[in-house]
This record gives sequence, structure tokens and C-alpha cells, in this order.
Amino acid sequence: MNTSRRTLRWVIAHHPARLFVRTAEKFRLELEKECPGEFDIEIYTMSTYQNKYNNHPEFSLIPPNLTGLEEMQKEWVAMDGKKIQLVEVDQWSDIKTKWQGLFNGLRQGDFEITQTQVTIIGAHLDRNFHAIDLPFLFDDHDHVSRVLDGEIGDALCAGLSEKADIRGLAFTYSGGYRVIGTKEAVTNLSELAETHLLTHTAHSDQLFQGVGANTITKHKSDISDLADIAGKNNGAVETTYLRFSGKHVYKTEHSMFTTTILTGNSFWNTLTPKQQASFLKIAKIVAIAEREWSVADAEKYEADALAAGISIADISEEDRAKLKLASQSVYANLDKFGIDADLVNQIIDKKTLH
Repeated sequence: MNTSRRTLRWVIAHHPARLFVRTAEKFRLELEKECPGEFDIEIYTMSTYQNKYNNHPEFSLIPPNLTGLEEMQKEWVAMDGKKIQLVEVDQWSDIKTKWQGLFNGLRQGDFEITQTQVTIIGAHLDRNFHAIDLPFLFDDHDHVSRVLDGEIGDALCAGLSEKADIRGLAFTYSGGYRVIGTKEAVTNLSELAETHLLTHTAHSDQLFQGVGANTITKHKSDISDLADIAGKNNGAVETTYLRFSGKHVYKTEHSMFTTTILTGNSFWNTLTPKQQASFLKIAKIVAIAEREWSVADAEKYEADALAAGISIADISEEDRAKLKLASQSVYANLDKFGIDADLVNQIIDKKTLH
């Protein structure tokens, strides 16, 4: 009988971290059922991890909060009660070292598991992960599950292992459907021309420019001009309900905001085949649960919005049609974004059950 327990470190690498503690906790519970007495899991944010191990100073960096519309904590309370001050960088490009440190730390075994945004993985490890972010790709949450929990999701994770020496285990949400959060209420697409819309990817930039929006995206290396809009009334951000900290939402639901549970091959290769099978099984169970929680959270957000002083404007059918039409230019230029067209076609083919 195995009497020694192996301690694994799970680093939550996206915000708001409080929503994803439950994912790690459920994984820990399920792991104990599958592999009793074999593992413990310690759960950290990037900054609380750095506070304990002091080997990744870049983990204390946070990007500039350019619109003031997304939750961005500037300090964390460590396990010893000490407040950890985070460092806000001047340029979004300065945050690149943080993600390089995260992935290198995972590869070299500084910690064993992390969970971060598909957008980040697409930007730094494998651009095919950007396919999951494409506009109007998924019909509904069932379609998402058929893709991410099936052979397509498995193939993406396997490809990441080969390309980046990092293994994907399963896909979760970062709030689910994307919306537009604004400082001043927006009720139609034309009003986006009057604001500064911060987007997450190059193809989101192209999508909203296609309907006349004034966009600047985080993928650009120089976004110093965005500092001028901080604090002004015309800021807007591509976000989800659960990431948004403002008071006005334009409900576009134009794409899915997802995350991936990751581990390094160096750790993975130390597991027995039985343990590896257990990790994959548990990751799928946890991912399905987390996506269900996110859907329930979104429903609660909408139910509580009026009392919380939050306005939610649904996109009209006419404007939704315009946005879908603009998305055609994105799909016509997949090679520009480094996305495999065959992969996209496979995802589209899963829109209906076979």
C-alpha cells in the first residue's frame, strides 16, 4: 500500500481567480476518490505561489487596467495573512514575461497544474487554440461540449503536448459567452463607433472593425494610446459577465471565453498509466461541472442585474445579423490568424448530432 502522498501545486493563472478555486477543489476531491492516499493538491494564485516559493517574480505583474471595466485586484492576501502588492506594467506587451514564466515553470516542474485562458495559449503556445475563440462558431453549450469533451478537444490537447511540451487535460469556461461591457450604455452596434473597444484577439479586432467599431486589441505590441481612455466615459471591453466590474452590458454573445487545465510533460511522465488515465477522467468530470457552474453564474448575474444597478441590452436580430456577416471576413482569413481551416470545419460539423 502506498503510504506517501505526493503534493501537487495548482496555480490559477487568470482572473477572477475566486471563480476557479472551486475547479481545483473539485479536482482534488475527485482525485482522492480515484487515487486514494496518493496525492494532495495545494491551490495558489500566481502571486500567492510566488510569495511562498519566490522563484517567479514575474507572477506579481498585472496588465494595465486600461478601461477600468474588468475586475483587477492589485493585491492578494497570502496564507500567512501578509498582503502581496502586485505590480501594474505600463504596456500590455510587458506582461509577456509573465506568461513565458508560467509555461516555463510548468515545463520544468516548479508546479504541476495550472489553468489559464485559451486566448493566452493561442497567443503563446499554439495558435490553433484561437479557433475556440472564433465568432459565432458554437451554436450552444451542448455544441461546445461535443467539441471540447470529444476527439477535437483531445486532439488539440495532444497537439499542444507535441508542440509545447505542455499537456492539456480539459477545457473549462472563463464565464462562457463573451459580451461587451461599457461605461456608458450601448444599445446597438453603431454606438460602438463612439467608444474605444478593447478586444482580446486579432480576429475579434477584425470582427468589430467590420461593423464600424473603434477597436484596439491586447495582442498589439504598442497600445500606449489606450492609456488616454482610462477613466473616460467612452471605454468598452470584450468580456464576460463574471469578469466584468462595470454597470452596462451589451449582450452580443459573439464567442466563447474558455480556459484549459494544463500540466507539464515532465510531471505527466512521472505518473503511472493508471494515474494518467485517472487524471484525464477527472479533468473531464471537473470541466463539465465548471462549465455548468459558469452557466448558472451567468443566469444568476442576469437575474440580479436590476437590483445591482446593472443594465443589460440584448443585441437586436438586425445587429446580430450584421455582426455575423462581419464574421465572414474572419473565416475567410483563418491563415492570417494561424488557425487550421480543417480544424474549424471539424468544429462546425459538430453543430448537429450524428
